[in-house]
Amino acid sequence: MQTSEKAIVEKERGQACSANELCDSEVYKIDIPANRYDLLCVEGLSRALKVFKNEMKTPNYVLKRPKGPLQQIVVTAQTAAVRPFVVGAVLRDVSFNADSYASFIDLQDKLHQNICRKRTLVAIGTHDLDTISGPFKYTADLPKDIRFIPLNQTKEFTACELMELYSTDSHLKSYLPIIRDKERYPVIYDANGIVCSMPPIINGEHSKITLQTKNIFIEATATDLQKAIVVLDTVVTMFSQYCAQPFTIEPVEVLYEKDARKEVYPMMVRTCEINTKIGFQLDAQTMADLLTRMSLKAVVATDNTLKITIPPTRHDILHECDIAEDVGVAYGFNKLILRLPESNTVAEAFPLNKLSELLRGEVAAAGWTEALNFALCSRDDISIRLRDDKALDKAVHISNPKTQEFQVARSSLLPGLMKTLSSNRDMPLPLKLFELQDVILKDSESEVGARNERRLAAVYYNKTAGFEIVHGFLDRVMRLLDVNPSKEGGYYIRACDNPTFFPGRCASIVAPGGTAVGVLAVTFPMLSDCLLIIAIALCTALAGEGLTYLLVYRSDQYKRLKAEMEKKTKKLEKKKQEVGEAVDKNAKKRLERDEERLKATNRDMSMFKMKSMFAIGLAFTALLSTFNSIFDGRVVARLPFVGDDMRDCSFIFLYILCTMTIRQNLQKALGFAPSRAMNRQQGSSWAPAQQQQFNYFR
Repeated sequence: MQTSEKAIVEKERGQACSANELCDSEVYKIDIPANRYDLLCVEGLSRALKVFKNEMKTPNYVLKRPKGPLQQIVVTAQTAAVRPFVVGAVLRDVSFNADSYASFIDLQDKLHQNICRKRTLVAIGTHDLDTISGPFKYTADLPKDIRFIPLNQTKEFTACELMELYSTDSHLKSYLPIIRDKERYPVIYDANGIVCSMPPIINGEHSKITLQTKNIFIEATATDLQKAIVVLDTVVTMFSQYCAQPFTIEPVEVLYEKDARKEVYPMMVRTCEINTKIGFQLDAQTMADLLTRMSLKAVVATDNTLKITIPPTRHDILHECDIAEDVGVAYGFNKLILRLPESNTVAEAFPLNKLSELLRGEVAAAGWTEALNFALCSRDDISIRLRDDKALDKAVHISNPKTQEFQVARSSLLPGLMKTLSSNRDMPLPLKLFELQDVILKDSESEVGARNERRLAAVYYNKTAGFEIVHGFLDRVMRLLDVNPSKEGGYYIRACDNPTFFPGRCASIVAPGGTAVGVLAVTFPMLSDCLLIIAIALCTALAGEGLTYLLVYRSDQYKRLKAEMEKKTKKLEKKKQEVGEAVDKNAKKRLERDEERLKATNRDMSMFKMKSMFAIGLAFTALLSTFNSIFDGRVVARLPFVGDDMRDCSFIFLYILCTMTIRQNLQKALGFAPSRAMNRQQGSSWAPAQQQQFNYFR
């Protein structure tokens, strides 16, 4: 696109610039395709334009072996856990100036940001070969054992110290997490044990390249070998033009210790098929000339066949279709003549998709909201959470899942809908969701061992189960499908047992022919409800004990009363043990007086706590009322009772049960609970008089 510096700035600012502020000479803005890494630097772009305009021939890149042995990189087995691959090459007799050197560094940065995925897939290292010597060793060592002077530094650091040093570096800190949590860090040594680089973080200062560098050693460590080869080929082909013998590259041998494998690094097409793909009628020679302009070496093999050599700069050529695309680009797609296809065809939607779209529209019109979930889920989603032990045997598993959320292909739509409900619980009730999508099932008769099956699922979420609402949804869908509710020739529901749903609240949907095609049921309460209630009980218990401590426990009067209570309790217990079963009236009167004093002290403690407990009680009553309105009518748990009694558990029951248990244990943990002796005496002090007499003087 033709523009100017002034026009670009005016477009960004939205206002005119002064005449002398910016240059208005013509510049060209070029959009580079994502797969053309050879166009990311001035060298590659200018070379491609010259070839396209027939101002130069496509370079012939030559792998030239040295007179002596190849430079070698030995890869140890320890690298398998961090960055298992490395590739390398050497550029000899390079002559850089300031511009070409800057372009060399800039290309590496651009490659790091796109194909290298910010160094996670590939990291490039370039070194002055005259300052180091091979063979090189690529290994993974403990961070404390790696010591070297990093690039642009003057003192030596360990790898651990470098992590701290670069944690505040704006350029390098984003790369630290790639290896920070690894037990061992990757590192490249030369034959003398000098650290060349610690990929993907930093190179060593010792092998730093400068404008005076003549021989460059290039290495690229990677987790993806193919990406590393693409990156290495791009760098060496772009800058081999600065060698004394242009476009000459010296290969490097990589030896893997683990399997003794060695690697050394640096298409016939039919013209009629290309013409068919792009809609042109070009002869073989014209097509060869066009491909030559696209930096592909093409010669005519026969009248209908081209022999094409793919250079290392064109890793985007993967298939014959890519050749056809290059022919179209070189010839010009604007020269295509628009014409109707030779065969008369009428486009028509796939019947299943058409039916699905019609159903979606009708169900949405009935007040239900469509959800769109991922086709992959975790193993727990379809087994543990659905209480189906056999689900994993029927599911299609991902061989190497990258995340726990995407381990298997979903065999049911229910897990996705339940996740959607869980993520939208703060929305106004009721929630009415449906999904009409494919599930993936194993099928031994299928060519790929699995098949897709279109299914419809709907969930209703409210304070009450709403079984009748979902039943109405079923009736509406069946009416749309022209299936009548009847046992003969129609559909009906019958009771069934399914571990995923509440016992006694589950029914099969039986279609014509007696085949069960679905389930109508009430699900088990969400685990998140129970956890939320337990969290509420814990928070209120903590708040209650905290307020009680501020208002009661820390006061001097309460401490005095508590100490007096414990003292009198111990004294009373001691007297009981001394008296035993004696019936001495004087002893009886003394015990009664001690009990009265204990009761009086207990009343004083109760009265002292009364005001604060009354205020706390009012606050928690209001809070309880608020939470109860949120969970009103909702079954939050099912009690493990045996029999036919009511087992559905509401918020109030579960909250009180949790609060009683949590608060008692919390008081013991914080030291606020009364002693066992006090508990026994308080229980006996408030017992009926006859029971006291029986206990003490039987």
